[in-house]
Amino acid sequence: MHGAAVKIIRTAEGLAQHGAHVVIVTENRDHYLRWDEGQWVEVPYAPRVRAAEEWPVVRRMGRFAEKLCGRVGYPSEETFLYRPIFDPAWWLRAAAVGKAEQIDWFQAEFPGYAAPAVLAARLCGARSSLVEHNIEYDRLAEMGFVSGSAQRRLEAIEVALAKWVDEVITVSVDDRDRLARSGVDASSVTVIPHGVDLQPFYEASGQGIRQRYGISRNAPMLFFHGTLNYWPNTLAVRFIVESLLPRLLTCQPRLRVVIAGMNPPKYFEHPAVTFTGVVEDLADHIAACDVAVCPVPEGGGTRMKLLEYFAAGKPVVSTHKGAEGLVSRDGEEILLRDEPDDFAEAVLELLKDPERARLLGERGRAFVARYDWEPVTEAYLKLYDGSGRGEDWNARLLASEGRLPATGTEHNVSIPAAVEEVGAHLPARTPSKPLTMLLLVNRGCNLRCTFCDLWDRPAQMELEQLVPLLDEARSIGTKTLVITGGEPFLHKELFDAVRAAKARDMSVNITTNGTLVERRWDELIASGVNSLSFSLDGLLETHDLLRGRKGAFQQTLRALERVNADGRITCTVYFVVTKENVRELIPLYDLVRSMGVGFDFWPVNDAPHLALTSAEDQAVYREAVQYIGRFSAEVASRTAYYDEGLEYHEGVRGSVRCLGLIDQYGVTYEGHFLPCCVWGEEGIRVGNVFDTPLSELWTHPDVQAARKQLFTHGCDVGCFNHSLYEFTNSTGLPFRVKESVGESNALGARTIQGPKGMGGGDR
Repeated sequence: MHGAAVKIIRTAEGLAQHGAHVVIVTENRDHYLRWDEGQWVEVPYAPRVRAAEEWPVVRRMGRFAEKLCGRVGYPSEETFLYRPIFDPAWWLRAAAVGKAEQIDWFQAEFPGYAAPAVLAARLCGARSSLVEHNIEYDRLAEMGFVSGSAQRRLEAIEVALAKWVDEVITVSVDDRDRLARSGVDASSVTVIPHGVDLQPFYEASGQGIRQRYGISRNAPMLFFHGTLNYWPNTLAVRFIVESLLPRLLTCQPRLRVVIAGMNPPKYFEHPAVTFTGVVEDLADHIAACDVAVCPVPEGGGTRMKLLEYFAAGKPVVSTHKGAEGLVSRDGEEILLRDEPDDFAEAVLELLKDPERARLLGERGRAFVARYDWEPVTEAYLKLYDGSGRGEDWNARLLASEGRLPATGTEHNVSIPAAVEEVGAHLPARTPSKPLTMLLLVNRGCNLRCTFCDLWDRPAQMELEQLVPLLDEARSIGTKTLVITGGEPFLHKELFDAVRAAKARDMSVNITTNGTLVERRWDELIASGVNSLSFSLDGLLETHDLLRGRKGAFQQTLRALERVNADGRITCTVYFVVTKENVRELIPLYDLVRSMGVGFDFWPVNDAPHLALTSAEDQAVYREAVQYIGRFSAEVASRTAYYDEGLEYHEGVRGSVRCLGLIDQYGVTYEGHFLPCCVWGEEGIRVGNVFDTPLSELWTHPDVQAARKQLFTHGCDVGCFNHSLYEFTNSTGLPFRVKESVGESNALGARTIQGPKGMGGGDR
């Protein structure tokens, strides 16, 4: 879960545990959250409130609010944080909850939510506060998002909001001083730091983590985590790969780095680096490492990851910027180094001197023992009761004795579904990725691939259909949108769709053949899309033959080079292996790797005429897998998957299990709701989002039955792609069921067994 979401939930739960009546208002238009008897409960808005949200004037003003954010200067990828300033639907929800729940204090997390908090407080005769996780105008300028007049506008807005609320809270003295330099009275700003859940980090053993990623017990292991598409964290990953590893590997050739978090920047793929994606057992991951690193070069606020590293008792090496806001001391609880040589030397020093590393970790744990969420949230209540305004609670907490949790204590934390994509209807597993919607936004393509049938009969989902779907997707916890087709770049409203998804805090990927990127370059860059997946299936002649058009390879390669050189959008190349291109798998991989671009490949689906059935083709494939595995730890860990892919090509099918309807789901331009992106299979449809809202379908009995069937028995529609090894990595269970389950897959009138059509992910 994103650090900001952790902070919001832990603060709310801490206030509730101190006896406060706590509710959370989110972007969800149907309900808010109330802490009730130790858990979060969804409370529906009154019918009149819900109807008012749908009033055309309110909806139009909401769309205008989104545009106004851009005109003011807020970056498109962060519009969702600032839209509430101008959006009357937010004001309405806050005021409605204030009246219904008889709220005394409206606490806004981030400046963008201060406007609805103040307006609701005035209407309800209550008071309001603004919690600054960062000083946002300063952070945006430092990250290069704004400058000049735009920066001054954003500063004026944030300062005005800070003066408008009754109380301002920053997480560090540094942030309080930044506000003071902009004209906010420092004596009216209270410093209350972030906290940390001590118990899970204190109890974690790290058992099984190294085995999971194929890391020897004797190999040095470094760890870093965060939301990896957040630019400061992306820069930290680049520092690790480009500046730190070359210096470390000369002395520690067996060293491995494990990097956890959503949206890993695969263009920094390295044989010594494992990107885990989102992990549920973060405390165990940290416990398994030798040294935690935080080479963050920019940003603001306090890095909660450092508190977590301290709580785990791990030695930490960080940049000064990475440790900004903490009052830990260099050489006592942490080592602070900014230059690559100095940073690498500090890491090597800790690896060579385990006793020094142990002492540093113990001091860090003693330091963070004062920052449990209970005393941190107590500071909020004291402020709201009228004491301690302008105080530095960092100093007060450090002066306290602190308390390490006792071992053996059960630790359960309730995370509401509005913040985390979990639920009782989903099976136990380590999520393979943030909940992902695979959207077939259109049919029709400018190419004629020999293994795809989506190029004819053009059709598309209209924007007016898509936007409500995105609202529904967000309500069930969807974090990632993967847009595919057809060729998505043929959709005239494609980038309106991207902006709508970004406004709902979704990461957006587009899978494309790349030939139309140049034509729509300005729209692409302005949209804020996170990543592009380019299809390249061989070198020039082979790719053009498979794609059915001369010149396609050169167009795609030029587009890939331009996007990669621009640097604002992550690039990955997808390669579909066939008997026509298997000999070009290694040369194309070398080409892509030389560009610093991510690379993924899998066997062609449901195209027997292109299958790898000859002994010669299979030998070439195995050699390529082994070669790529030398440079990619992820590929090396998937040997069993690639071997079973050859069995699949030989006709050994049976059923396969995946996390469809669990960690991912598919929606077509016609509204069909499916577990995945096997678009041609009528037999696996489990509803239609145009007939039944996605939020209802997600927990519908028919869908639940399909979910259980997929998880336990699988399906046999004929796909064989990356979602299969994701199943094994997530559950520890094999994805193949080599005996067909036939009609045992029935779901009422539906069945998961369908006629053989095109496989998913072959674009």
